[in-house]
Amino acid sequence: MHTGDDKRTGSPPTEGGQDGRRELIAATDASIGMFVVELDRPWIGTPFLLQGFLIEDDETLDRLRDSCRFLYIDRSRSVGEHYAAPGSTNPASTVGHSVPRRAVLEAVAPSGAGQLSFLEALALVRKGSLDAAAARRLAGDAIADRPETRSVEREIIRVSPVVAQTEAVFDQVIADVRENRNPDIGQVTGCVDDMLQSVKRNPDALLWLIRLKKYDRYSYQHALDVTVHLMVFAHSLGFSEDGATVMGVAGMMQDVGKIRLPERVLQKAGRLSQLEMEIAKSHVEFSTRIVLQDPKPMPGLVEIVSRHHERIDGTGYPVGLRNGAIGLRAEMSGLVDTFCAMTSKRAYEEPLSTQRALEALVRMRDVKFSANVVDGFIQCIGLYPAGTLVELNTGEVAVVIAQNRVRRMLPRVLVLLCSDKSPNRHPPTLDLLYSPQTPAGEPYRILRALPVGAYGIDPSEFYLS
Repeated sequence: MHTGDDKRTGSPPTEGGQDGRRELIAATDASIGMFVVELDRPWIGTPFLLQGFLIEDDETLDRLRDSCRFLYIDRSRSVGEHYAAPGSTNPASTVGHSVPRRAVLEAVAPSGAGQLSFLEALALVRKGSLDAAAARRLAGDAIADRPETRSVEREIIRVSPVVAQTEAVFDQVIADVRENRNPDIGQVTGCVDDMLQSVKRNPDALLWLIRLKKYDRYSYQHALDVTVHLMVFAHSLGFSEDGATVMGVAGMMQDVGKIRLPERVLQKAGRLSQLEMEIAKSHVEFSTRIVLQDPKPMPGLVEIVSRHHERIDGTGYPVGLRNGAIGLRAEMSGLVDTFCAMTSKRAYEEPLSTQRALEALVRMRDVKFSANVVDGFIQCIGLYPAGTLVELNTGEVAVVIAQNRVRRMLPRVLVLLCSDKSPNRHPPTLDLLYSPQTPAGEPYRILRALPVGAYGIDPSEFYLS
């Protein structure tokens, strides 16, 4: 095993910076002749005591695959077929040779180039070691007149510690409710405020992080999912910061009363009986009581939490309010709650694709929800929000990285699967706004949105495919 000049055990070597060819790959794709510069975990505790080495034999290759899931290689220091000169073009996937350069953004750009690639950003988040200071150092400051400083890649890094803190706070809320203690809604509000700043910089980043997280409990995932979507929705409608914050806190708290429901009701795979349905509906009363325990409840919070299951046709609960009696914010909260439930995997139902869920909301237009609320939400998230799996007209499967705010049907996508549905070893990023060409010479376009988990793609693992 040939080692590099850099023998530190901390940060990765810098030789592969501006002039190097760093590339993130799955450990299963490592080969003899590649030069390894970083692992997905600290070097201490692995068989590799010196950082930076050339894979020279099968024994080293086997130990590498046993030790980690993915790694960084430097093409400029690799040998044989794996060598690439500094500054040369990375290997492309099945689509790479057919796409104009401006439309293809390399999946893994050199780290020293000043712009994190999408895969690098996800890899850093997956390591889970980013604190607020490290995130600021890596992502830098968001500058109003420099859009690149608010890219989804940078914002994922910037907001990752905020999401971790929010998870910890929500864990404490759940523990307090279980022990009949009053949860600290002030802490929830602080986290929501921080997340709202991220939404204002780039709403796609938080939508991405929610999809990448794995939660053991549906209710846990649902609360964060609703919170983020409500803040994005409120921001898109021009709510004030205080108004959007109330929506986010409502999203976090409106279903917390479910913790007091019997597990057999929450986890039942089939249709609930009439008695079980009445028990399930009682979560609204529990949630409202919990919010009312706050000595200084936020204006409007109780109204939203207590009415988010009301519907304009009077079929909702607990009161059966109609039309304007529900209030815009409570109606928005109910719609987002419905959408997030439809697009999530639950004990009793498989998730719908975003497209199918939005079609279902359209059918509820002026029936369960006001037309302006439904239309506003569809305009807000588009048919293909960040994290949506889509099938392209080539048969390839991609995931939406970020929306184009002007032309919502033409997002940036990362191509995960080839046309035969096999994993794409070097997934490129396509910006459909620039009409990249398929091998057949026609513009790439999205055929349809796919449900979560389509073709076995796990949103928390896909970038290692």
